[in-house]
Amino acid sequence: MDAPAKDTDRYFEEITDGEQFTVENGRTITEADVVNFAGISGDFHPLHMSKTVGADSEFGGRIAHGNLVFSIAEAMVADMNPKSFSYGYDSLRFIAPVGIDTTISAHREVIETEPHSDDLGRVVYTYTVEDEDGETLLACEHITLVERK
Repeated sequence: MDAPAKDTDRYFEEITDGEQFTVENGRTITEADVVNFAGISGDFHPLHMSKTVGADSEFGGRIAHGNLVFSIAEAMVADMNPKSFSYGYDSLRFIAPVGIDTTISAHREVIETEPHSDDLGRVVYTYTVEDEDGETLLACEHITLVERK
């Protein structure tokens, strides 16, 4: 079942297990992304910044920061529901390296809904990020708390 939209305005009771939302070929990771993220995060690891180190590595070139890819993917598929907020992430894995100029797709699916309190419900999404060849690059679970009616 497809989610009604990327961004919704729904109460907990209106969200169902199995809902899915996908953005295909949504974003290409650029050198500017990597350089800007390094500047913001302070992560200047040579695998991200050095053409020589990247070329001599098992990856054959520079790779993007895992947290950069995660941040971009989150922005692509997160439900910006004003009735919900992030409660955290579990099982975040950087499964395969992401080279500069890789175009990513992102997918989310509701895998669990349960009451959390009298006022809030707990909704767990899986996120999966793939490259243009369908290789899985990143996966995690996003836990949100959503207002109840």
